Amino acid sequence: MPRFLLAFCYALLIGFTYLDAQKPPERPPRELPAPTDIDLNLTEQLRQLEQQFGNAILHRDAKTLERIVGSEFTLRISDVPQSSLPRVMWMDNTLHRLKAESFAQRDDAARKLADDLAAVSLIWTTKGTIDGRDFSGDFYLVDLWWKNRGTWQIIARYSTPLGKLPDRGPRQPPPATDIDTQLSEQLRQLEQVLGEAGMRKDGETLEHLVAHEYTLRVGDDAQRSVPREQWLEALRPRSTYEYKIESFEEHHVAARKLPDNLAVTSLVLTQKATFTGRDRSGDFYLVDVWKKRDSNWQIIARYSTPIGKVFDRSPAR
Repeated sequence: MPRFLLAFCYALLIGFTYLDAQKPPERPPRELPAPTDIDLNLTEQLRQLEQQFGNAILHRDAKTLERIVGSEFTLRISDVPQSSLPRVMWMDNTLHRLKAESFAQRDDAARKLADDLAAVSLIWTTKGTIDGRDFSGDFYLVDLWWKNRGTWQIIARYSTPLGKLPDRGPRQPPPATDIDTQLSEQLRQLEQVLGEAGMRKDGETLEHLVAHEYTLRVGDDAQRSVPREQWLEALRPRSTYEYKIESFEEHHVAARKLPDNLAVTSLVLTQKATFTGRDRSGDFYLVDVWKKRDSNWQIIARYSTPIGKVFDRSPAR
């Protein structure tokens, strides 16, 4: 090989070696631990009830719906957050206006909140129309089930479309009937404090407000849950896997009392944020479960779903 060509190749090799040395070492993929908030027996029991519920909707089975749907049932949907649909209106829509062609469910995960109270999250895929308008798509559901005299009944459903929003039509939504006004204001203030603590990375306030059994679930990655310590770690200063919140606003906070010093709030969160450099900005529908211990409220579960978009949830590196 000519001497000048040998020298050129050597210089090129040295250059690549130098560039490689300047690259920051790659972080290993972040592996989330196995979910800790799933009760397997309860999940199977309520999965079967969700299946019965879906079949009753599909076949307009009024008798089964009367048995499964509790008298205090309400439906809340993320794209009409200022309202809720009471049982009587939901039953009328389901039996007379909704034309369901098919449905499927997956990623059911049930968690016991109290002896006779459970939360179930799942993906619901449906094909159908309501008043002739297409109502097909994937929805992330958070359902609350209450055991009434030994029989499980659904008492609340929170629904968020994944991706495109369905056409709701021109009908005026009814005024909400499931809001505890005083409790809503109290928990609205706590939601604000929680958000500000996350933005400022105020570990002391977060430790106080977030209960030891807390987990986060996200609708566009429904198989996984994030335990408390991992969620808090992302909000600590200079974390390897940092969640950085630049700004946020909360709207339409609606709280409802549950048994055993529990409450559930729904709200729309608008934020500008990143996670490990990836965009996490937009609108999110949150369903938060709070528990009162002594005189203090703590959040024990959060279900968060982006509205109108889906994020890259692949493991961070």
